[in-house]
Amino acid sequence: MADKKIVTPPWAWMKCCRDIVAGHSASSEPMPAELLPWLLFSDEMNVRSGTKLREAGITHVLSVAGMPSFQMEKLTTEFQSSGIEHGYVRGEDEEDYDMIGRHWRDCHTFLKDARDRGGKVVVHCVAGMNRSALIACAAHMVLERTPVLEVVRNCVIKRGKALQNKSFQVQLCLLAAEENLLGDRPAGYDDTPLKKDPPRPPPSAALRRLFG
Repeated sequence: MADKKIVTPPWAWMKCCRDIVAGHSASSEPMPAELLPWLLFSDEMNVRSGTKLREAGITHVLSVAGMPSFQMEKLTTEFQSSGIEHGYVRGEDEEDYDMIGRHWRDCHTFLKDARDRGGKVVVHCVAGMNRSALIACAAHMVLERTPVLEVVRNCVIKRGKALQNKSFQVQLCLLAAEENLLGDRPAGYDDTPLKKDPPRPPPSAALRRLFG
C-alpha cells in the first residue's frame, strides 16, 4: 500500500464521481452486491446468517459500522460457528467523517489477506450504502489496480444507490490520486474546486421543540 502523501485535489474526478453516483438511484441487485468474484458488500440484515453466507462461499466478513459490543459479539459468534473469519472497524456514516484516514489501513490488511488466501469476503455496514461501499470500492481499486471512475461505475451498476455520502466520494478520489489510480481525465470536467454543500437545516420537529 502506498505511503500517505499530500496530493493536489483531483477536482475533475471528484465532480465526475459525484455525477456518476447522482445518475443512479434504484438498487440493481439483491444484497450482498458483488463487485468482483471475491469481493461483495452488503447491509447488515443480509449478513446475519453465517450458514447462508457459508453456503454462498463467503469465507470472510468485514463489519465497518459502529454497533454495541453485545451486537458485535453476537455477529462474531455467528460467523465463527460457520467457519467465517470476522474483522471489524467502528466507522461512522457522517459527512466529513474520515473513513479512509481512520480505517483504511486496517481494512486493507484484512481484505488483502482474504483475497491472497483465495477467500471470498463481504463488507457490510448498516444499510449497505456508504461505509461498506466506500471500503469495498477502495479494495477493488487498490488491490486490483483499477481506475477510480471505473470502480465507481461498477459499484452503482451493481448496487444502484451507493456512495451517497459526498465526503466519501472525495476520500475515494484522494486515495486514487495517492495510489496513481485516477486513470484518464474525465472529458468535460475542469479543475475548479467543488462548492461545499450548505449545512442541512434541522428537522421541523427539532425546530418546533426549540421555538414552539
